[in-house]
Amino acid sequence: MKLNTFSTKLILNTDIPNKSFYDFVIDGKSLLDLLKKHEYIPCIGPGTNNYKQELIEELTLKKLSKLGGNRYPLFICADCGDLNCGFVSAIIEEEHNMIVWRDFKKGDPMKLTHVGPYYFEKNNYMKNILNTL
Repeated sequence: MKLNTFSTKLILNTDIPNKSFYDFVIDGKSLLDLLKKHEYIPCIGPGTNNYKQELIEELTLKKLSKLGGNRYPLFICADCGDLNCGFVSAIIEEEHNMIVWRDFKKGDPMKLTHVGPYYFEKNNYMKNILNTL
């Protein structure tokens, strides 16, 4: 098992106000670029402070996912953010002081075999996710 690097990068959308978001950067590569063909954006973006706080609590495993179990939406509809429009999700778990992202899916049925699994050092992961607030 290879330990992956994790960071976030603010992507400013100058064309549409309030549509900026944080990309997930894994091993120096944009996860947005890897999943671009699905036409979703990373879930950490515009929204109320309460929405962002709930999302951060989910990504840091302090709150259960809206999808149930340990499956969390990571990419959402670029227009409205509604999960009913579609999403890309992964199972997020804590294992031996690591955060693991695995079993990526588009919606419910379509497994994305070209993505993950990823193993992140827990403290670095938490720091990067919390810094998006």
